[in-house]
Amino acid sequence: MPTAESKESAGQLLDELYLDMFHLIEEHTKCRINIERTNASGAILLARTKYQQGGSTISTAQIPTENSGEFNALCRVVSRTRDVDPKTSMEISIERHMVDKENGYVEPLHWFSVLPPMSLRGAVLKFKDCIELVVESTNLQRELNTVLRSIGKLRQYVARQ
Repeated sequence: MPTAESKESAGQLLDELYLDMFHLIEEHTKCRINIERTNASGAILLARTKYQQGGSTISTAQIPTENSGEFNALCRVVSRTRDVDPKTSMEISIERHMVDKENGYVEPLHWFSVLPPMSLRGAVLKFKDCIELVVESTNLQRELNTVLRSIGKLRQYVARQ
């Protein structure tokens, strides 16, 4: 027979988990809003570049094709485990590489011009920020799912008592 003390501690733990859940929902919502704003800002800068440069200044001949030389991505998504349980503690991060033509790391921005316009550089920075925000949002979503699973398990435990 469960004691009043165990019910009280389970209730307090549920309260803490619900508070964590609400904070994570708030952070996740802020992050998603920042993703939308950053992406829209990058798209506007990209449109400004196209307007300033004219629609015909960038041709498809400048973009790499299947017959072009191989190159490596400047950033990669990396998954790591934080704690003992790999199912609940996966964390995603971005691994960035420096531009190094000898090792195949090329800057895509320079495919179009040696001196790209500032609006295009700004768009690149906005989209890089967007990638970071997506990673943060994914990690927050994973934390939220972990908290929700914990709440579900604790509610089942309390209901059985």
